[in-house]
Amino acid sequence: MVTLYRTTREYVDVDFSFENHPESKNLLIKKNGNAVKQSVINLLLLKSGDKPFHPEIKSPIFDSLFEIGSLVQKVILESEVYKYLSRYEPRVVISQVVVSYDQPNAISCLIKGEIVNLQEPFEVTVLVNRIR
Repeated sequence: MVTLYRTTREYVDVDFSFENHPESKNLLIKKNGNAVKQSVINLLLLKSGDKPFHPEIKSPIFDSLFEIGSLVQKVILESEVYKYLSRYEPRVVISQVVVSYDQPNAISCLIKGEIVNLQEPFEVTVLVNRIR
C-alpha cells in the first residue's frame, strides 16, 4: 500500500519595513500568504537596473507607463505581466491579471491567483504613477 503525504511548505521572507521586533530585536518576518504578496508587489515595482547583473528582471509595467492606454495596449500588458510573474514567482498560480488606466498618468494592476502548497487565494493591487 502506498501512503501519500501532503507536503506543506512555510514561506518566510524578511519584512521590507526592516523594523525590529520589540522584544527580540530581530528583524520582522512575513510568513506564507503575506510573504508571497510582498514578493509579487516587489517584482511588479522593479525597474530596469534595480537587480545588479540581471537587466532582464524588470517589471513590464514601467515599459508601458508612457504609452497611450488603449485596449490593445491593455491586453498586451496583461499578457506580459502574467508571463513575467509566472517566470519569476513560482510560488503562485495566477488566475487573472487586470490592468486599468482609471487614473491619469497611472497604471493600476490587479493580480488574482492561488498560492502553491497552501491553496490560499490571494489578491494584490499595484498602482504605478508617472512622476513627470
